[in-house]
Amino acid sequence: MKLLLLGESCCDEYHYGVVNRIAAEAPVPILDYQDVEKRSGMAANVRSNLIALGATVDFVTNHPSQLVKRRFVDTRSNQMLMREDIESHIPPAEVDLSPGYDALVISDYNKGLIDSQYIQTVCENFNGPIFVDSKRSDLSPFEKSFIKVNEWEEKALVKLPKNHQLVTTLGKRGAKWNNTLFQAPHVDVFDVTGAGDVFLASLVWFYMETLDLPLSIHTAVYLASRSVQHMGIYTLSNRDIEAAKEFQKTL
Repeated sequence: MKLLLLGESCCDEYHYGVVNRIAAEAPVPILDYQDVEKRSGMAANVRSNLIALGATVDFVTNHPSQLVKRRFVDTRSNQMLMREDIESHIPPAEVDLSPGYDALVISDYNKGLIDSQYIQTVCENFNGPIFVDSKRSDLSPFEKSFIKVNEWEEKALVKLPKNHQLVTTLGKRGAKWNNTLFQAPHVDVFDVTGAGDVFLASLVWFYMETLDLPLSIHTAVYLASRSVQHMGIYTLSNRDIEAAKEFQKTL
């Protein structure tokens, strides 16, 4: 399976420490620094999970250093105390739609990489399934697409394309499509960062394998639920993928 992935990437930073006291000059916790962990997130996390599932991915993105999400975490409680976002200007990308791609995947964080008029042209001219995860309120450029949003993004929508399939993720409640609820298993949630990326990658992979959208949504919900049991952005393991295949047999 050869995929073209287009979308913004970031550097996800986790600054770990322990809170032992409150600052004297303001009622805020003091984090005694221990360690830092850096990973490429957003669309880069979608890419990592598509590759883990078995896809070959050509990737059009920005340099992750242009978007930084810096989190400060107390290791004693595993609570995030603050997140700092640092953003640089990202110029629009141009995409080579050479023949040979089985599907187009767009992970659109609306940070400048994807120009609305250009992506409309891309969607109109791509001959194959198109999967979109977008933060925009106007999704009309994404014609003929499988569109994934979360429930808050769905409430903010002002326009959809004429031809589309809308899948809405609902956090711990699962996802919905075509008035059908796909329930998530009950798990202990440690960190929801990147769960939407895991969901998108899983939806793409299993739909392209089976052409069965309900089965693919069920599986994407299942794998996203496994990802939130880990701290930080998560890449699916072989154990996760095998577990998903066993889960499919129960449906």
